[in-house]
Amino acid sequence: MNTTPETSRRRAAVPSTPSGRAARALGVLRWRLFKNTVRSLFAGSRLRMSMIAVCSAIFWVGLFGLFFGGFQFIASYMSVADEIVEYLFSMFFLSLLIMLFFSTGIIVYAGLFQSREASFLLSLPAPSDRVFAYKFTEALGFSSWGFVLLGSPMMVAYGITVEAEPAYYVVFFAFLLAFVMIPGCLGAVAAVLVANYFPKRHKVVLGLGIFAIVATIAVLAIGVMETPGEALTSDWLSGLLGQLAFSQHPLWPSRWMSAGLLAAARGEWPECRHYLMILTAHSGVAYLLAAVVARDLYRQGYSRVQGGRSARRIAGWYALDALFHRALFFIPRPIRLLILKDLRTFRRDPAQWSQFLIFFGLLALYFVNIRRLRYDVQSAYWRNLVSFLNLAVTALILSTFTSRFIFPLLSLEGRNFWVLGLLPLKREAILWGKFVFASGISLVATELLVVLSDMMLRMGTAMIALHMGMVLVLCLGLSGISVGLGARLPDLRETDPSKIAAGFGGTLNLLVSLVFIFSIVTALALPCHLYFAGQEQTEISAYVLSFESFRFWLTVAIVVSLIVGALGTIVPLRIGIKAFQRMEF
Repeated sequence: MNTTPETSRRRAAVPSTPSGRAARALGVLRWRLFKNTVRSLFAGSRLRMSMIAVCSAIFWVGLFGLFFGGFQFIASYMSVADEIVEYLFSMFFLSLLIMLFFSTGIIVYAGLFQSREASFLLSLPAPSDRVFAYKFTEALGFSSWGFVLLGSPMMVAYGITVEAEPAYYVVFFAFLLAFVMIPGCLGAVAAVLVANYFPKRHKVVLGLGIFAIVATIAVLAIGVMETPGEALTSDWLSGLLGQLAFSQHPLWPSRWMSAGLLAAARGEWPECRHYLMILTAHSGVAYLLAAVVARDLYRQGYSRVQGGRSARRIAGWYALDALFHRALFFIPRPIRLLILKDLRTFRRDPAQWSQFLIFFGLLALYFVNIRRLRYDVQSAYWRNLVSFLNLAVTALILSTFTSRFIFPLLSLEGRNFWVLGLLPLKREAILWGKFVFASGISLVATELLVVLSDMMLRMGTAMIALHMGMVLVLCLGLSGISVGLGARLPDLRETDPSKIAAGFGGTLNLLVSLVFIFSIVTALALPCHLYFAGQEQTEISAYVLSFESFRFWLTVAIVVSLIVGALGTIVPLRIGIKAFQRMEF
């Protein structure tokens, strides 16, 4: 048969091997899904897109201002500025390396072994490594976009501080793309190996890994806190840099990343290209390793994970469940069972309790070491200021927890949502049950943290009681906002809680939560700040609150906070209850 040159070119452009055809088909699928997602975003609510853009811009600008101020402060110490920045970059990217390893590994494991799409793709005549590449691309995108948002303001702030060339800002993204591939691929390899060798113990492996990281961070933080000498002196800086010397090991990818970016900022382009080639080569080797492991072990691991599932109950948790029933004896039994279901779901999901443990555990570690920072021997003005800052940080972390895990609770019922309508309960009772679950978990953790912080700061009994009352109002309000808006704006088609939290409803929930926190904390912190400022500087006591005025305005602030807290709790719940009662199953 005669062939024309045009026909030959067309045949050459089409992959002839099954692997090539599968790769092309999956690539087309990924591209169409991406286009449809972008099209649906722009075709949907403009308010949603505007809110996401505005919130992201505010977050980016806030981080930029924080990093820029920090680099300006470091630049004042000209003798050690370069060395401090080098250690700072190494520690920052080493932290990203560890977090990307865990986040990508968790997402890859869920995508490869627990999603319905994976079971469908494995039934197709596609090689295992191509299916892995398709799911790995999605997982890497979900796990790394936040780090781009977090790392870009720091690098831009540093570039402006040292007056780097314009090419520096372009090179940063090339470095970042090569860098995220290394921990992402290693996390994917770990996910496939865990599925093969620990199909029934993957949660235990994850828990042990997180515990090891938290323990390492705790040991490092204690070592940094115990650095001898006065802060910012030469002896103190030498001791601090000695504690962080492990981040400068030449085999860490974070070291290659920091050294290459610093060389680019200084205009040393040969050294910059050297480190970029090292990162690129190792990212390619890491992906090759992941693809080979997936080719040989993916299908085998998938079979073991599916075969390892069972309905076997763990008897060790029965005592805890019985204690739970006794502690909430005043709640009707059907609602207690619903709360217990949510508690067990939380307990069985490592993605939830591990993040809860990490964030609140690190915050507790900081509160325990407050006295090492000598905040407790400062004046009453500074101790009051630090105590309110600690309370605000605790509330902000709680708002991210409720937006990430409490808001998607009703949406995660998914296709089984109709079962809730068949229960012998009023629909509003179901929402009240989820509200009790959310407020109970958050109240125990945050009350303990705030009391610990105030005790380390040697605060008075009255201020500790005031802070405990604030925490109670904040927990009830944030739980009510998340449960109410979660019932008003559910996404029953999505099964990934991170995607639900990142949608319009989750973004709106986080924004409302931040406004609520700002209102409560500001109302009570302002009169306390004005009173203690007069105690600190007697020359301005005539311009701030006296003791009598302080008592009056603090009483007004407490009343206003209680009103705002009641509205923030009841109004979203009523909105959610009305929407839930009208919902058709």
